[in-house]
Amino acid sequence: MSGPLSLVGAAGADGARGAVVRLPRRRRTPSWAQSDPVVELAERLAGPCASAVHPDEIAALLESEGLTDEQVTGHYEHRDLFSLAESLFALVPRAYPEPEPAADPWRTDAGRCVLRGLTFALPGVAYVVGGRWADGPDGPFGVTAAVAGWAAAALCSWSWNQGLSHRAGLLLLAQRPRAAARCLLVGAAAGTVPATAAALAVTGVAHPAPPLFALGQALYMAAATVLLVLGRERSLLYVLAPLTVAAGCGATGLPSPVVAAILTATVGAAIAAAVHTAGGAARAAGAGWFGVRLRGSRTRAGRPEPREGGEAGEGGPHVPVGRSVPLALGGLGAGALVVTAALAGEFVATLTVSMGVAEWLLFRFRSRALAALRRTGVGERLFTRSWRVLARCLGAYAAALVALAGAESAALPGAAPWDAPHLGVLLALGCTLWLALLLQSCDRPWPAAAVLSAATTTAVALLAAHIGAPGAVIGLTGAGAAAVLLTAAATVTARVTAHR
Repeated sequence: MSGPLSLVGAAGADGARGAVVRLPRRRRTPSWAQSDPVVELAERLAGPCASAVHPDEIAALLESEGLTDEQVTGHYEHRDLFSLAESLFALVPRAYPEPEPAADPWRTDAGRCVLRGLTFALPGVAYVVGGRWADGPDGPFGVTAAVAGWAAAALCSWSWNQGLSHRAGLLLLAQRPRAAARCLLVGAAAGTVPATAAALAVTGVAHPAPPLFALGQALYMAAATVLLVLGRERSLLYVLAPLTVAAGCGATGLPSPVVAAILTATVGAAIAAAVHTAGGAARAAGAGWFGVRLRGSRTRAGRPEPREGGEAGEGGPHVPVGRSVPLALGGLGAGALVVTAALAGEFVATLTVSMGVAEWLLFRFRSRALAALRRTGVGERLFTRSWRVLARCLGAYAAALVALAGAESAALPGAAPWDAPHLGVLLALGCTLWLALLLQSCDRPWPAAAVLSAATTTAVALLAAHIGAPGAVIGLTGAGAAAVLLTAAATVTARVTAHR
């Protein structure tokens, strides 16, 4: 149905609304002065007839509005309603109305992205405060065993939590909030085990401070994953605020027991906030943690809801675990590149801070690419429009990296110099990470994971063989990965199916 016809008036002869308006009788005039009633009807019903996709649609509308067979054969001189509808369909050109613009699903708040960027960067204060435990016996890659153990634990946590957050996000999209909350809590707790084991394998147990710091690091990253996935960035910022203030007031000069107490309190507050938030998500779903409905949560019939989709009282499609595997592998590859750059003395703080900007530009690209798709005609190619949007967003991120690197070089003691070689490494790594995130958002996680893994493997192999300077190796492998990812991103985003 294209819409109501104008054959139904506001009131009939007796004042009743919805009465059929009879077509007026024409006065007898000379044949040469008589107008065609079909043309007049077509002019009167131009809108509905123009938007009709088939004559049968016009016939249905005429019949629903009360046009009788006598009017069709007498006044309009057609054998039946369908013949009249075909005439109207042929007389009125097609003019389909444009659909109302849909809401932009990629619209985001810039302030929230900035807040998330702060939550990514502020945990670095813990390394400044706890740097006193970084000394000790030598470890691999030219650093102490403590630093190497922390790096190994961070890589395990990074990879695990990337896959975990992706799976929890899929469960939320599947309208299974209780399953997502339980997945986050159980999965995050389980992820601390391999991270702590990796740290112990490198640091040993002769000095207990480094492995304990690694345990705290793993616990904090697990709690932060829960809070970030459930959209509680502000809670995480509140948790980090005391540690940041303490570091600014000179906590590095405090005795070790006091520093350990501050770090322990920060980790404990993060865990408490994560448990409270996940518990609130489960309670909002009306169920307990292990499939038991909360008291008073019943169906209209007074009976507990049936078990659906593997979750008691919570339906929804099954979410395979394998869908999150490439996200975990991609997180491992990206984390290894960043850690390798950190050990080489590159701009890693800038990369961490820029993640908020990267996230906002990622949403911006998806939003502008969707708008470009809506403006693309049938005979045009989406590639031309999407490529321009991609170039603008990637260029904006590169400019942000350069500006943030200048601030890091000027503000942080011991930071890398703001020169072409170090900026080249930063831009190569930053563009690689952003393009990998873009492919993941377009549901192409395996190409991103493959490129990141190949780049990491190549860089580590070259560094282990002492081929080239660390900065040059990281910069070249990062640039190669960025080039491959840019080609893949330009190809993927030029397809209509990538913007569904």
